Amino acid sequence: MKGPFLILTTLAICMGLCNSQLIPTANCPLNWYTFEDNCYKFSVYPPRTYNEAAKECEAQGAGLLSINSDQEHQFIDQTLQRIDRDKSLWYTSGYKDQNHVKWSGDGSVSGDDVRFWASPEDFRSLSKFIVYKYSASLQKFAWGAVTGGEPHRFICEIPRTETQRLLQENRDFTYGSNLTDPSLAPRGPRYTMHPVNLVLTNRSHLPSIECEATGNPQPKYAWHRTDVTGTEEVIGMSEYYTISNGKLTFNRIDERRDAGTYHCEASNAFGSVRSAPAKITFGSLAQFPNVAPGVNRVALYQGTYLNCKAPTHKPAVSYQWMKGTSFLIQALNSYFFLSADGNLYFSEVQQNDEGNYHCIVTLTAFPGDTLATDQPPSETSLEIKLDVLGDTAALYPPQIHDDFPAVFPKSPRLGQTITIECLAYGRIPLQYRWTKSGVGEMPHKVYTRNFDRVLVIPNVQFTDEGTYTCHVTGRTQTESKDFLLTIGAKPYFVYPLKDLIVDENSDISWRCEGIASPRATYQWYKNAKLLTADTAGIELTSNVLKIRNLQKNIHDGMYSCEASNMYGSVVTSAQLKVLSFKPSFAKNPLSTTILAASNGNLTIPCIPEAAPVPSITWLKNGGKLALSITDGNQRGAQQLTNGYLKIVGISMADSGLYTCLAANKNGESMSTGNVTVVGGVTIVSQLLPVMRANKNDTVFIECQVSYDVFRVDLVLVWKFNGRIIDFTKDLLYEKSTRMGIHGLFIHFVDFYHSGVYECVAMSTITQSSISTNLMVLGPPGMPGNVYRVKGSETTNSVTIKWTKAPDHGSKVQQYYIEARTMNNPTWRPVATNLTEFDVLIPGNVDTDKRQFTIHGLVPFNSYQFRVYARNVFPEPGEYSRPSEYIQLKPDRPVIPVQNVGGGGGSVGVLTISWQVLDEEKRCGPGVGYYIYWRKNGTKDMFDQKRLLETDYLFTKMLSGNSVSYTINLNSDKLFYMPYEVKIGVFNVHGAGPNSSSTVVYSSEGIPLLRPTNVNGWEINSTALWVTWDPMPNNRDAIKGVIQGYEINVEDANDPNRKSVTAYHYGYMSANNVIGLEPNTDYWVTVQVFNTAGESNPSEKQLLGTCLNPPLLYPEFVNIRSHGPDSVYVEWRGVSTGLFEETLRGYKIRWWLLGENIKSANDTVVDKQTFGVVYGIAKGYVYALRVLGYSKGGDGKMSPTQYFTLGGRVPVDSRISEVRLSATSTSSSVLFISFLCIMQFILK
Repeated sequence: MKGPFLILTTLAICMGLCNSQLIPTANCPLNWYTFEDNCYKFSVYPPRTYNEAAKECEAQGAGLLSINSDQEHQFIDQTLQRIDRDKSLWYTSGYKDQNHVKWSGDGSVSGDDVRFWASPEDFRSLSKFIVYKYSASLQKFAWGAVTGGEPHRFICEIPRTETQRLLQENRDFTYGSNLTDPSLAPRGPRYTMHPVNLVLTNRSHLPSIECEATGNPQPKYAWHRTDVTGTEEVIGMSEYYTISNGKLTFNRIDERRDAGTYHCEASNAFGSVRSAPAKITFGSLAQFPNVAPGVNRVALYQGTYLNCKAPTHKPAVSYQWMKGTSFLIQALNSYFFLSADGNLYFSEVQQNDEGNYHCIVTLTAFPGDTLATDQPPSETSLEIKLDVLGDTAALYPPQIHDDFPAVFPKSPRLGQTITIECLAYGRIPLQYRWTKSGVGEMPHKVYTRNFDRVLVIPNVQFTDEGTYTCHVTGRTQTESKDFLLTIGAKPYFVYPLKDLIVDENSDISWRCEGIASPRATYQWYKNAKLLTADTAGIELTSNVLKIRNLQKNIHDGMYSCEASNMYGSVVTSAQLKVLSFKPSFAKNPLSTTILAASNGNLTIPCIPEAAPVPSITWLKNGGKLALSITDGNQRGAQQLTNGYLKIVGISMADSGLYTCLAANKNGESMSTGNVTVVGGVTIVSQLLPVMRANKNDTVFIECQVSYDVFRVDLVLVWKFNGRIIDFTKDLLYEKSTRMGIHGLFIHFVDFYHSGVYECVAMSTITQSSISTNLMVLGPPGMPGNVYRVKGSETTNSVTIKWTKAPDHGSKVQQYYIEARTMNNPTWRPVATNLTEFDVLIPGNVDTDKRQFTIHGLVPFNSYQFRVYARNVFPEPGEYSRPSEYIQLKPDRPVIPVQNVGGGGGSVGVLTISWQVLDEEKRCGPGVGYYIYWRKNGTKDMFDQKRLLETDYLFTKMLSGNSVSYTINLNSDKLFYMPYEVKIGVFNVHGAGPNSSSTVVYSSEGIPLLRPTNVNGWEINSTALWVTWDPMPNNRDAIKGVIQGYEINVEDANDPNRKSVTAYHYGYMSANNVIGLEPNTDYWVTVQVFNTAGESNPSEKQLLGTCLNPPLLYPEFVNIRSHGPDSVYVEWRGVSTGLFEETLRGYKIRWWLLGENIKSANDTVVDKQTFGVVYGIAKGYVYALRVLGYSKGGDGKMSPTQYFTLGGRVPVDSRISEVRLSATSTSSSVLFISFLCIMQFILK
């Protein structure tokens, strides 16, 4: 029943359209509707996703609908009410961007006026793309919001001045020339590879960035750099740079010279195009402070965390943690958690967690950027000590940490794999569960890991935005916490710019369809030069470029659109070719003999190539025909709007010679065919033996049949490779008419559509057919059967073979090979830009085979390889299937040891640490290390020690771990002495390279000096500021380097009360102590410490804290409107008592709802009981509290009030108080109770 039901449904849709009283006017082409200066097409079937709809409109030279006025909105509503009985959804070009709607169809921006929306739910929806939907409550069509991934109907729009493009055939670069193969036609450059952002380090060896473009003739390349001051310069060959084709190699890197934004410029005779910009930045990783962090003391079974406090770095680091000499593996333990923020969290601390921890940071690049080294710098912290106190177990309920849930990367972007982490303190076992608001079940792609504490969303899309809730269940209760996920997006193009081959004196519009969050900004270039709004004849409106009255000598060239936002830039380019020449029938002459059936119909195409569009005149037997221009539904001979001749109800008198005369300002030309009237069924169309189309194009195969409509029942059947096409199963096939001629549409054609298409015209007594072979062009297909050449394996190379990739109509230009090992599953390029010459097999009989020898591999690894190819199309070809694993022969190590460092330990020792080789880098069995050391700055021979990994030091090590070795210097006078150290590596096949030399200091001694002249004063009621004389920071006085200071505080009146100790790291002569009691005297001492320990305490100093801050909070807080970005706040003040400091003034503390109060802003006023808060953004809900302050500190805060500008928060009058104090020109302020806020969040 499915097939007939679909047919009936389609018929019902068509009847709904056809029976409409709204008739398309003659101002626009057939099936397009006119409103003011634009034409509109309402596309019903088949439905499309947003991207598909945009591409289909663009294929017709139009764009998706943009709304620019109330009148246009009403026109769309009225039209849809007449033609759409199903009340469907209709795509437009609009998408929500903060408080605006962006129309990508014409680049305009409009306010998100609530009058246009179908419902408040649509207005508030997180979905971005604007559709027209029917509102039963409003009884009209209005705006709705969808994700863009669902197929719906859509509306195309084009200015009436550009409708001639709808009537023209799709032109390529052969148009107007004698060429027929588009691949041979001269054309401007087009990029197939853009450069990518690169992060350089001092370990980067000959880093490079690369671009690649095609064109005819082949483009030449130039590189440009824009430095941080905005100055642009052209980079030439020099001692610093090598340029080879589109590859720029840095011979000697220097941050001051090389940092900046680079772009490639490809040029040939037809113009120049800019690549997308690529940023060259320099990464660095400082050392951890040579100061041991303080001891972390925590009660047994209580939750806590260890802060890594990563050293200064750019751009980013990854984290690992060790306890003692072993790496922590969180997959084996459910109560500790290694967060992507670098911290080590414990849901509960157990006794065996006590010990010394190290945080290891490794330099990395931001997602999407490339770090130009295989050996990124890494640093290991000093010991971070965790002490567990007590011996009784408290039953702590689950409490989700303030920093969770948290998303990583911090700014998630479209297409990334993101994680949302959740961590709760509390007694184990803890059970974690995730839900998403408004969704019954999570999408199939979403999964959890790490005992369900991490929610993973691969390839995140806008549809994944929303509120996620982490639920943690303990032994007695459950805690839940929400997280609102929003996605940013680097601009990406729904479809690239399309080359335009157009007539002189015509108009064009180019739409640069970039989807981005936040909204993209656009720049247009012609021949790599920036276009401005005052460029003659050019109109720029955001992403739309319009050119009026095209002139070949002015407007011919290469045009580029660059879309940018905070996440990066992308570029799309196309060629504008302006033509003016006399008509020519060289490629499309009329058929010499044309057969037509008596009482049938006949359409004779007239398709000359001409620019500008010619006028068409028809002759019969040399005499001019007096024809009406119609839509083809009248009897007799008539001329269609596209110039074709159509004869309805053919008789014998219609036989004769028919001539199409085409004329324009450049001249005229004609073509003649002989029409013969016959009986029976005749197929008029004559197809080329081979038709070519690019992947994703829409193809039309015509099949015009002439037959006696009064006597013959005719059925048209379409076959593909001999099988009848089932139009109900493959919706990309469509039987329809184009320019009055029946035929087959194939939408979004793909490679599997390649083959023989046959049109069969069948009657009860006869059958005729025509056929053509469709060839779909595009990127190369999958290379076949990748395997090794037997016996080619060496220690660092192997030769692989594969079957060449299908070229899909365009010769393969380069091959690319990627590899991975059994120890590292990430695919990495090992050979790029291989030409056909590079991979040919000399003397090979099997011409389908290709091979290449890959060098530079790491010995003793098992490798898999895969291959893909590129041709003239910008997209890469399909990957081959991976080869089997290929084992290389062993050899001595080829990669040196990384992360050599050390220091610390007891007096008289030198501790050296390094990272053992990963399995992938060992090159053979029996790995061991040579340790070399000598006093720094001397020419003495190195002392050395040889260690095997089988020695006791390594028995508990895992692959990739950092290890250390302690050398006894046999003297307590050799404290804090610099040593030059390096590590060598070897295996059973020999010694490998040594690491670079590093200076490591021997252990320190206990400081001899103690702080003097300790003094200070009160900060507030709970804190003191303590000072002391600056201390010498040298080896003799400190026996090392000052790591920090310990300030000890003891109650002067009650020595039995708990004392307070504050640790401050770094060199200083003053700091604070917090957590004290108000109005209390304290004895204060100070100690200095280094990695060996603490000095003796200083002499005691008596200091006291202030009286209490205000103990009362302001009352009756009232908020009302003040301006477009401000509110006026007033309250009843507080008074202070005998045990409180004198009031100094008030603070208005306000913050965005949903953020932590720690991020709040303070507006400070004097003792007056009113103030104005500025910087309030429209459309957001804020929280506000008021407090008094004094010398004793901040007082108690008033209860939280909620307010907003604009009045868009839903308010239930039964549970909230609304006070509107705004005029018609100012913003309204809503006071909202906590229940109302919760209602808003839930909605």
